[in-house]
Amino acid sequence: MSKVNLTVTFETITPLWTGDAWMENSVIRPSSLMGSLRFWFEVICYFGGVCKKEEFDKDKGRFEKDIKNDEIKKKLLGSGTNFNGQVQALRELGVSVPAIVFGTTGWRSLIEIKSIKPIEDYCFGNKFNLTDRFCINKKNQDHIEEGNNCPQRSNNEYSVFYFKTPYFGGKLEVVFEVEENIKDSIFLPLLTFMDRYGYWGGGWNIGYGRLRVLSVNEQDNEWKREEFDFGKFFNENRNIKIKIGCSNGNQENCIVRISSNYNDLFADIVSKNIVLANGIIDDDNQIICNQKLEENIKKLIREKAKLRVSETNQKDRHYKFGKTGNIKGEVLPQGSKILPYVNKLDNGSYQCGLLSIAGILSLYEQGEKNE
Repeated sequence: MSKVNLTVTFETITPLWTGDAWMENSVIRPSSLMGSLRFWFEVICYFGGVCKKEEFDKDKGRFEKDIKNDEIKKKLLGSGTNFNGQVQALRELGVSVPAIVFGTTGWRSLIEIKSIKPIEDYCFGNKFNLTDRFCINKKNQDHIEEGNNCPQRSNNEYSVFYFKTPYFGGKLEVVFEVEENIKDSIFLPLLTFMDRYGYWGGGWNIGYGRLRVLSVNEQDNEWKREEFDFGKFFNENRNIKIKIGCSNGNQENCIVRISSNYNDLFADIVSKNIVLANGIIDDDNQIICNQKLEENIKKLIREKAKLRVSETNQKDRHYKFGKTGNIKGEVLPQGSKILPYVNKLDNGSYQCGLLSIAGILSLYEQGEKNE
């Protein structure tokens, strides 16, 4: 097997936060970026039918299977050193595709980060001049306060949100080392997906982690791939190809569905699409998205708060919108499944909406038959 190095230049659309256990963020942690890549790849694999529910480990929160290290080594030694033989051996052991791509016990990841370098105009601080906190009135979600007008913590009257600081803002250069056999079929489509819809690092619930890919090996657009090809992970009788997005209303094999209706954010839990509902709706029912990042994020969180209030079932509300800690007797998937979405277009304007990955909740439903 052979590896290739790909130098990817990113620019922050929203803050990048990769804080450690002490909530400090003075460096960009490779483990945080890799964890994000794996998460979104697993979502794509599950929604696209590459992974089955029975391959998901609820305790670990990822597609993983515990196999003894010596068992993997023995199998790999008998399969030869070429890529196809090694992958076939892992598949025979029941190792999921995400675990093959991002590593598991006795098997090294096919994608690694070799270096991260901030470049040009950047800082670890508050580059976007965000306020320290803002709050939304629970009875009237259209009423937003900020700074000292908010309580320190959420109470019966207000839900309080903090913008995590310091965060990274600016450009960065990341060198990925990628197995050549998956460069065009897996890595570049994943990078294309992350550029359009994915989130990196932490703080997704407040819209952090949206990065724009400026170039790959100094090429502007030639790196973009619109389709995943999983043929190398299955035998000749089965192949799965997944399109990142579709146009003209054709949704076949598409992983992302675009909607103009926030009510659609929960509509695809069964069919399992990522749903992007475009727009912030103002008092005149107009879709708006202005040039100030902070205002866009606050308004998106307001729209999210309205959706949360409309969910009367406490368990469903916690599952969809997240809750710190577990619900008694339930394996609770942490974090909100509805994310503020901000994208920066080539002309410098912003695109806004809410992005839903509520389809992953089917992994935690009790009594569902394995697919």
